[in-house]
Amino acid sequence: MNRKLHRVLDEIQKTERKIAEWQEHLKELKLLAEQLENQEIVKTIRSMKLDSRRMLELLEGLQEGSVCLPLIDQEETPVQNSGLDKLADNMKQAQEIVPEREGNENEEI
Repeated sequence: MNRKLHRVLDEIQKTERKIAEWQEHLKELKLLAEQLENQEIVKTIRSMKLDSRRMLELLEGLQEGSVCLPLIDQEETPVQNSGLDKLADNMKQAQEIVPEREGNENEEI
């Protein structure tokens, strides 16, 4: 076969291997980012110092959509502030919005 063709085929194989490696690396980075986001969410929720019942009510309210947090606009947020402080403040305000359930003293967990 032609030498040029061999070189091109070899280059294709190397490039395909590199692409596969980079795709795997990207997948790992996305997984790491998700784990770090989850840790930040847990840290933010735990920092609210709610008792178990109030925390459960807040989480249920967030999942049901009865408690809403305003979205943070990127343009309004200073570059050095990632918005997590504002999210924590919003969540603290949201805990005041969550209505108390009546008759939950006899409710089983």
